[in-house]
Amino acid sequence: MRAEIEIAESLSFDCIVCGGGPSGIAAAIASSEQGLRTAILERTGSFGGTAVMSGVNHLLGGRFYHEDTKVMEKTVGGIFDDLVDRMIFEGIAIAPEEIDPYNNPHGWYPRMAAGIPFDGNAVKGLLDRILIEKKVVPYLFTKVIGAEVDSGNISSLIVNNKSGNLKMKASYYIDATGDADVASSAGCRFEKGRSADMLMTPASLEFHVDNVDRERLLEYQNQNKSPKLVEIIDELKKKGIWDFPFDIFVTVQLNDPDVFMVNTLRETFVDGTNGDDITKAMMKGRADVFKLHRIMKEYFPGFSRSRIRYIADVLGVRETRRIVGMKHVTLEDAKSGRVYEDQVARTTYNFDLPDPKRPSYDPMMGSAKKPDAKRQHISIEVPYGVMVPDRVGNLLVTGRAVSVDREVLGALRVMGPCMMLGEAAGTAVAAAKEKGQRCADVNGKELRKQLIERGLLFGR
Repeated sequence: MRAEIEIAESLSFDCIVCGGGPSGIAAAIASSEQGLRTAILERTGSFGGTAVMSGVNHLLGGRFYHEDTKVMEKTVGGIFDDLVDRMIFEGIAIAPEEIDPYNNPHGWYPRMAAGIPFDGNAVKGLLDRILIEKKVVPYLFTKVIGAEVDSGNISSLIVNNKSGNLKMKASYYIDATGDADVASSAGCRFEKGRSADMLMTPASLEFHVDNVDRERLLEYQNQNKSPKLVEIIDELKKKGIWDFPFDIFVTVQLNDPDVFMVNTLRETFVDGTNGDDITKAMMKGRADVFKLHRIMKEYFPGFSRSRIRYIADVLGVRETRRIVGMKHVTLEDAKSGRVYEDQVARTTYNFDLPDPKRPSYDPMMGSAKKPDAKRQHISIEVPYGVMVPDRVGNLLVTGRAVSVDREVLGALRVMGPCMMLGEAAGTAVAAAKEKGQRCADVNGKELRKQLIERGLLFGR
């Protein structure tokens, strides 16, 4: 017999956002801006999710660099764009327009120069201030441990923090956990991994190094036309020095010219919803950090005097659950450029979901050493219905857990598109509350008009 959970306190809101990453932050701000009393729950000690707790201090998917016209295009407006402008104004991020796309250490080919490097610690503080300004009620170190469902709606969440087990109620809920934890707990259907074997793309443990000789690294990369140092790694493999399952080196300069994020490690056979898997991956990842850094210091140009200054506190997981939604974007939809009257987001990011067993190979892009250039630029629209789960009326799911083919997830899972989805979710629950509707009954066409008015979408 299941033991009863003792409840220390009961709290009520109009909207509860579960997950304080980029998508959840955008959802909470949008909801609160429209008058809903909104709470945001985050299981770690900082808001920002993967962007700060996993050390990925590089916002992707909000800009696109057109190599033919040499124009940097804004692809995400709204809350994302406001946040980026404020980060740049406060001097804690680098404007992508100021980066030379052909001679830069911020990415490994020109399009990646459209990313926005930032100071992770400073952004943690900025997000705290913004949530307070927007009158969002914050809960850190707070994890959802169960959802109670009554007559097709979530009636309450059971959450846990140092105050004990709390019951939190709302008219509407937004699952921004990235793993569809709330949707899964509420009985919603989902898919996970590739259909053949349920395996998911590798996870990464990010680390940052300082005291890097930036000019030496750039000189080598440019002279050898080798931003990922593949020929050095090939030689190290022949000598038995390099025995990692990946064969490229990925690094991005952050705000300071001698500080670099290393996005190289790939931990395979990790299920991000399995406690044992993420424990083992974190511990193995830390060991791999020190192993890789020793190699970097000895063999990679510019890193001989580098020091490890930060190892992420949270594993970077790219893929877990994807809900079965009211609508679904297939790979063919994405490749054909299908448009939707209820469009709420779009992505111009490339298909980026490496093979679960071969971390340096992406089935949609080919070899990471020589990616298929024809597949690097595609604009994918996302309809409202991908956020609407099939079995719960007052829940929306945002971020990388939406209803799309897993290949499409590769283009959608980065921070710019995820923040678009979050802002759309927060706007949608406000529309639903105004009319007393289920989330599934929100008029997607009208929602799109609202999002254009908010500056999130730029029309077509």
